[in-house]
Amino acid sequence: MNVSAKEKDRSRWLPLAAALALGGLHQLLFYGAVPGISVPLFLLLLYAYFYTFGRESMRPADPAGLMLTGAALLLALTYAVFDNPVFFTLNLLALPALVALQFAYLWSDRKRSWHDPMLIPDAIGHVLSQTVRHVPAIWAPFRRSGKSPESSSGSSAAKQVLYGLLIAVPVLTVVLMLLFSADGVLREMAGRIPDWFGEWSLGSAPSRLVWAVVVGLFCLTYLLGFLDPRRTPPVQGPATAATFDPLSKIPPLVTITLMIALDLVYVLFVALQFSYLFGAWQGILPESATYAEYTHSGFGELIGVTLINFALLLIGLYSTERGEHAVRRTLDALLYLLVFCSAAMLGSAFSRLLLYEEAYGYTRMRFLVHAFMIFLFLLSVLFALCIRFRRLPLGRWMVVLGVCAYLALNYACMDRVIAVLNLERDETAAVSADLDYLLSLSSDAAPVLIEYAQSEGGQLDRMLREKAEQDEGSSAWQSWNFSDWRADRLLKRYVE
Repeated sequence: MNVSAKEKDRSRWLPLAAALALGGLHQLLFYGAVPGISVPLFLLLLYAYFYTFGRESMRPADPAGLMLTGAALLLALTYAVFDNPVFFTLNLLALPALVALQFAYLWSDRKRSWHDPMLIPDAIGHVLSQTVRHVPAIWAPFRRSGKSPESSSGSSAAKQVLYGLLIAVPVLTVVLMLLFSADGVLREMAGRIPDWFGEWSLGSAPSRLVWAVVVGLFCLTYLLGFLDPRRTPPVQGPATAATFDPLSKIPPLVTITLMIALDLVYVLFVALQFSYLFGAWQGILPESATYAEYTHSGFGELIGVTLINFALLLIGLYSTERGEHAVRRTLDALLYLLVFCSAAMLGSAFSRLLLYEEAYGYTRMRFLVHAFMIFLFLLSVLFALCIRFRRLPLGRWMVVLGVCAYLALNYACMDRVIAVLNLERDETAAVSADLDYLLSLSSDAAPVLIEYAQSEGGQLDRMLREKAEQDEGSSAWQSWNFSDWRADRLLKRYVE
């Protein structure tokens, strides 16, 4: 075999061997262990595998690729830094989706822009379709090329021996079972065979092996889907693009009429309710309305109307003709008014929730709703900028804003903030905090609770000591998490 043939064989074997090794590391990191530091470690290993064997097909480094890589690494790092069960679950979906989009952007042969919506079906296609189509390529290393007659005959003989052994396994199994049943002495000797191996047992080895092989082969076929994409050839025939006219834009007067009607209703709504939408802090509530009734009434509806307004803003910005001079200025003014009314409704909903939290305390759900409303407000600001600067790419900035907002929410240490706000409310209000709920929060809140117990003592001190007695101890190293580690140390130091 010449040198080029040897290199070709090596190029076939190395990706498979590395993929199986990657699968082995995956089962070592995740089998029977809660995700922790194992998540960023495996993501780095996956990057190394793709970079090693797919470097030639990789898109040159650019800001978008670095942004996606940084976002994925930051999201993976949350498993090693924080201990929030909400984002622990959400990120099980968000992180793989972000990594799939990143890989489709960096390695796909279609080289789409990072803000192109078609990047989403590309990413899905590579995860599902391309991996399945490259399953036969797994056997490529076993199909040797450029063989001489001598090596061919030797290979044929080895194959015949292998086939004979494979056929012998089930036959020998049946024969041995019959012999053990027929001869009691032989059966007794066979029963002593396990004792020869002492306490050694396979245990979870078969499951781990299957796990490693499946993950490794998936990584290989996923990589091959980028290096050699296999797609159904396009149907040959006359071009059909010219037979369909693009959707014409809405005449500006139609949109202006719609906006005038809606803006009049919104302005009237805000004006009539302004006295108690934003005056409830001074006790100005609608007649016969309690705090709970006030905050619950219309909260979801206000959010829903805001989302409808965003859809109308999209129509006004991108599906309506600009018109000339006065028409253009009128349309822009109505769009600005719609943004203002949307912000006022968000402010109303925000104040209702703040009032409810002052009365009943802070929870994860209320924190997330607050964050969502802040995101909608920032989105309305972005819409206002796009009205002023029509060339501003709204779609890509919405993607950037969404990714940044989600990362900020992951790193906001939600449970710690909830604990701080509830304990501050306990000190200033005539209502005691729900200590059972605070102790049910994740390890992120532990430092705040321990510090408060050290200064105040009381029931929280007793509950923390009971919690320390029920501690299950350390977990596997793959599940190591900074927040858990810090909380465990602080709690042990507190009870000593």
